[in-house]
Order: sequence, then C-alpha cells, then structure tokens
Amino acid sequence: MISIIIVNFNQKRFLKPCLGSIYENFRSYPFEIIVVNNSPSEDLKDLQTEYGFKLIQNENRGYSQANNLGVTHSSGKYLFFLNADTLIRSDFLKDFADRFSGKDFGAAGIKLYNEDETFQLSFWKENTFFNEAENKKDEKHFRERDKDYMADKEGKYGEIKEVDWVTGAAMIIPKDVFKKINGFDEKYFLFYEDADICKTLSDSGYKNYFYPFSSTVHYKGENVNPEFRS
Repeated sequence: MISIIIVNFNQKRFLKPCLGSIYENFRSYPFEIIVVNNSPSEDLKDLQTEYGFKLIQNENRGYSQANNLGVTHSSGKYLFFLNADTLIRSDFLKDFADRFSGKDFGAAGIKLYNEDETFQLSFWKENTFFNEAENKKDEKHFRERDKDYMADKEGKYGEIKEVDWVTGAAMIIPKDVFKKINGFDEKYFLFYEDADICKTLSDSGYKNYFYPFSSTVHYKGENVNPEFRS
C-alpha cells in the first residue's frame, strides 16, 4: 500500500479536484489518503464523506510538522507526499512499485507539468555554492518558459535518474527509511524542507531519484500565496 499525505491550508478549491483525480486514476495499486487540515476554519467534512479519506485536524505549525503528523496515521509501505494543488492524470503507482521494488532508495520525485502542459522543473542539484549557479540558470529558463530548453531538459530525463533533491510537491519515500531519519526537520516551516530531507537521505547513504513515468499537473505557486502564509 502507498499512503498519500496531503496538507491542506486554505486550498479546498484545489483539494477537491485533486482528490477526484486520485480516485479517478489510481486503480492498479492499493492506496490510502490522509489529509492533514492546517486550516481548521476550512470545513473538509463534506469532502471526507464524499471520498472517505482520513482527516486530521491540526493547527498550522508548518508543512514539515503536518507531514510528520500525517505519517503517524499512515499504513503504507511508501509515503507519497502530494500538494493539494496538483492533478493526477495517469495511473503510475504499480509501475512505480515494480520499478523500485528492492531498490534501497531515499526519495523519488514524480514528473510534473505546468498548467500550460510544459515540463515543470522538479529536481535540482544540491544547494552548494557552485551548484546554485546552475540551479538558478535552469530556473530562469523555466520561469521564462524557454520551451526549447525545457523540452531538452525533459528529454534528458526520460528515464529514472539519480538526482540530488526533488520537490516536495510530489515526493515518495519508503516509510521505513523516513522513520530511520526521523522525518522532516520541523524547524523548516515552509520552503527547503524537501531539499533538507533529501540531503539527510543522501548523507544517510540513500540515493534520490527522478521518476518520469507519470503525468501530474502542479499549479506551482499556490502553496506560497499570501493565504497560505497567513
């Protein structure tokens, strides 16, 4: 089983279609959904009745704390941390489980697309002084929607490849590995908790990967709007 953990903060308008896309597409592999509601003023009980997920009410003490809390209620072999502002468009769970079966890995990032169907950058080199220049170069081309550059990057990552770190918007970590490293560092309220946990995984001897055999839209930027930070 895979446990899909979604943190909600004032994103019910995104959460509903996200949930619908999960149930519409994921049929090949058993899963459960755990929603940690960091905005208690936003009532999700109607969605819980409709979709049957586990609902955890929580004070907003940050993205890392909420995900760690969700893990304590999980039953799956794998933990799939998924943003509410995503739409699943393919059934890749069994393929993922088959390809990574027996692989001693840390985190795996899922292929993401922008709303305009362009490839979304979701993996980077470790944040060192020299790597940061290359990361910023990539981000500039993607921000400016340099489609030739984006397509070239997508083509180079058409197979499973080792990377330094992947976005927490759609990240899978084996539960036993997650527990060994004590989960997300809760001093990261929002931002860089994904880079930090990937660094911890790497330092602990686990490799991180980009998994390209999926199709998921990520409305990038919703998690950092003023409402989310309030």
